Amino acid sequence: MTKIKNLIFDLDNTLYDFSKVWKISNKLVFEYLEYDKLTTYEEFFKLYKSVNNKLVKEVLKGNLKIIDLRNKRLMLTLEQFGVNLTEEDCKFYYDKQFEFILALIEPDEEVNNWIDKNRDKYKMIILTNGKSKEQRMKLRKLGLEDVFKLYISGEKCISKPKEGAFLNVLESEEILPEETMMIGDSLYHDINPAKKLGMKTCLVEKKWHFDDELKVYTGYKVKNIKQFFTELDKL
Repeated sequence: MTKIKNLIFDLDNTLYDFSKVWKISNKLVFEYLEYDKLTTYEEFFKLYKSVNNKLVKEVLKGNLKIIDLRNKRLMLTLEQFGVNLTEEDCKFYYDKQFEFILALIEPDEEVNNWIDKNRDKYKMIILTNGKSKEQRMKLRKLGLEDVFKLYISGEKCISKPKEGAFLNVLESEEILPEETMMIGDSLYHDINPAKKLGMKTCLVEKKWHFDDELKVYTGYKVKNIKQFFTELDKL
């Protein structure tokens, strides 16, 4: 069996529990903007999730750009409660939510110790979709700034699951796919494209905040990143 020399990690819902943080922050911004005077958060989120999942299907069909998804789902949801948002209103909503997200993110010393312990054994890389400033601020709050070589879609202008996002890492780092493992929470964005290129993979079995249940997967998987690190020497 080929020895693993390189580890490529997704960030959100892989190196920390982003969905938990997202859910709390979304409720906080909902209450901050006093939308709770219109309806309960539970009713709002039920509709918000339904709208999101319908729009995701349009993204996959090529009828909607992924960059327009966030604003579209918020606008369509709040329309049902008599609120008509502008693009600027949506920006304020998500900027405020991100403030709450940052306030909620905390370092996990056990995870950080595992990462530090393995830094000399493996080349460690992060491949994440998202805005450059936001992803770097999250890493700072996690205590993981300057630990990984970073490939952020907002900086590289190519996002997962596009093959080019993965090839860019392999070629830039001059590493072989068969000596590399991709660790992420998404079959669509992380696992399937990495496997297609001949990389080893590990699914972090974490339900996204818009998902109702975990996707069925029979390959190598772990419940969380701590389990991955405890099993790493056996891989």
